[in-house]
Amino acid sequence: ATALGCLVLLLAACGESPRDVYMQGLTREREAEKGPCKLMFDKELGANVLSGDQIQTCLKGQEEAIAIYDRAIQLGIKDPEFQVTYDRAQERAKRLRSMLTVVREMEAPEYPKPGPAPSR
Repeated sequence: ATALGCLVLLLAACGESPRDVYMQGLTREREAEKGPCKLMFDKELGANVLSGDQIQTCLKGQEEAIAIYDRAIQLGIKDPEFQVTYDRAQERAKRLRSMLTVVREMEAPEYPKPGPAPSR
């Protein structure tokens, strides 16, 4: 019973394993992909639509996953599969930031070009 008690205490003291944290990051990425990152088909337009707000929410989910992956790194994860996942997540976040910039520019209202100042 003493050995079992020591094992339980040892496991409780260790906290989260790097692999468990990695799995949490994968779960967060999956949630983002199924939720805010998912394209919606607009019947009226006859096309998939993606708003800046939707991209921003998707990017937030991706950045949360990266933060979880960073925690796995701090815990000392040593897994080649993890590195591929981490690099892919970083690249996806970079693409989302770029998409967000473009979509926000497209969403911005067009203002008329400034003409001559009104005379008084």
